[in-house]
Amino acid sequence: MSRSSKNNVVLVVLILGNLTGITQNSNIMLDKNAESWSIAELRYYPSKKFRFGIEQQLRFNENVSTFDRTFTELNGRYSFWNNYNFGLTYRYMFLNDNSGQVQGIENHYRWDYYLSHEFKLKRLKIENRIKYQNRKEIRDKSISCICETRNYWRLKSGIDYKIKNWKYDPYFSAEIFLPTNKREKQLHNRYRLAVGTNVKVSKKQKIRVKYLFERELKSWNPEANSIFQIKYMYAIKKKKKKKE
Repeated sequence: MSRSSKNNVVLVVLILGNLTGITQNSNIMLDKNAESWSIAELRYYPSKKFRFGIEQQLRFNENVSTFDRTFTELNGRYSFWNNYNFGLTYRYMFLNDNSGQVQGIENHYRWDYYLSHEFKLKRLKIENRIKYQNRKEIRDKSISCICETRNYWRLKSGIDYKIKNWKYDPYFSAEIFLPTNKREKQLHNRYRLAVGTNVKVSKKQKIRVKYLFERELKSWNPEANSIFQIKYMYAIKKKKKKKE
């Protein structure tokens, strides 16, 4: 195993070990909720190194009874030396604010960039990623106020396992969210665990089914969300020119 592969394995073990200790504290009252995420994405591969995508997503919260948000996302990824990837993402969001004195649909945008590395170990594929994201509310310039801003560093490790003669290969991931803007006092560290599988419909089509559990890291009444996600993906690859 190469030094890079060993470092990735160590990172996965550290993240999973810390999350195990966190989840064992039962003396905390949780603010539980359930959400649903429905996603459709079109991907285009002009070459082996580049990938571009456009995605539309719809979310419901409050035990899947209330519209939460919808957004359009543009993303791109570049693969380079030794299975490293660099990616950029931009989202334009319509978010339902249904709490407080002023309620209604708010416009937000979010951008992020990330660096990831993946490697294979027999039937395992392990990917580690570090991401920085920034989300900000869009308001009319005539309104004199400080807009809501949310900045996070995100550390994620994911594992895919291929089972011989089995279509529904399992996937697991663990992620930690670390807010950077101290002004937003409602932001707390949180973690997200996910388990799921991919269902291959055809060479170009795939459906991903996933269950996620997300929880804030604070001493009392942390938010805990159960999330049910289904994602449809359609991929287009540029055809290679035939040699004459």
